[in-house]
Amino acid sequence: GTWGGLLGPLALGGVYGLAFCPTLFWLFFGLLLPLALASPLGFLLPGVFALGTGLPLGLLLLLFARLGRGQALKGMRHLGSALLRGAGGVFVVLGILDTVLYWNL
Repeated sequence: GTWGGLLGPLALGGVYGLAFCPTLFWLFFGLLLPLALASPLGFLLPGVFALGTGLPLGLLLLLFARLGRGQALKGMRHLGSALLRGAGGVFVVLGILDTVLYWNL
């Protein structure tokens, strides 16, 4: 179909880029490039940035390819639930710590 060949990956890349554009634009051009220009090994930083932003998408696509869509979504739902509980626990502990430190208890 029309989404085969090179058009499908191009569309996927375009949608992925538009979804994160405001944040990634600032991180790349506002923070990373000035740091890269000031650092002796700064020419490596854009490549590391590209790997760091592309790796999660690549892992997600690999997960879908290995397990199939249904099984991958079920696993991600289970992992997401565990991560939410863990993050909730961390926030409760930080809230207690903040309260103890603020009130000098």
